[in-house]
Amino acid sequence: MRITPAIAALQADRRLQRRAQAAMIATCDGWRAEPAVADALAELDRFGSGAPLEACPALEAMFTEADAGPEFVASLCSHFLGALAREPLGQPAMRHGFDGSASTLLLARSGRAQLILHGAEPGRAEFSTVSFSDALRYEAVLAGVAQARIIRGTDGPAAWERPFHEEPLHLRAGTRLALDLGTESLQVLAVSRRLVSLRLHRFAAEPAPSREYRTDDGALLQQASGSIRASRHEMMLALLGRMEALEAAPLMAEVALEEGDCSLRWQALRECLALDTATGFRALTQVARRADDPLTSPAGALRA
Repeated sequence: MRITPAIAALQADRRLQRRAQAAMIATCDGWRAEPAVADALAELDRFGSGAPLEACPALEAMFTEADAGPEFVASLCSHFLGALAREPLGQPAMRHGFDGSASTLLLARSGRAQLILHGAEPGRAEFSTVSFSDALRYEAVLAGVAQARIIRGTDGPAAWERPFHEEPLHLRAGTRLALDLGTESLQVLAVSRRLVSLRLHRFAAEPAPSREYRTDDGALLQQASGSIRASRHEMMLALLGRMEALEAAPLMAEVALEEGDCSLRWQALRECLALDTATGFRALTQVARRADDPLTSPAGALRA
């Protein structure tokens, strides 16, 4: 393994690491203190709490006006480029990732809302499925060129022959989109010049499950809880089940019987049945006998 002198210096002296990260944090704070940025981030708090975008003029401008979005990101770049030139191994104090074809930088998050800078590298992609989630997304393309499509569900009798309708799009700097992700999905098919977009995303207050369908026949392939909290709890339940933690069975039954996310309750019921069949079956029977429980029908079918 080859270790560059710069990396070796960081390994030898932790003060260099702390200095680099302190510089990144100070740069981030300086950017967020810019008046235009501070106004937009303050409005992100309101938007994340459920306010309509129209009630957040500085935030709305970034997705409706030609200059506001580019100026917002230009301010970010002007702050960080100098800091990274001085501390090239510093990590920006924002969640970021790159998988070889797409990159994301989480600029801010508040409540149910996220403001993200997204990049897509040149290349082509093929999609055989389409996913929908209970959320809204506003998108402003800042740079690049790409071919894309919006997929929507088809209503009425035509849905049997053609479950989805496709709208082709040409994405370029200046393109603005407003998407209801519960019924619309944006798929980028071919990027000819790196595509850079500013995205504003907001989940529903009580999100329905996200679903993935096969595009050719509309078959439901999988679904997952739309709530991050519920998803975490589902993973915890699954872990307790794999650990064969018998003492957790009564707690699983309680979760299955209480009000709340149906996906989480169903997962608790399944895990309880597998872990302690008697406890799980008692909970299953109670759910199946309820008159107004959305899980009554599937619980009755499973009991039968």
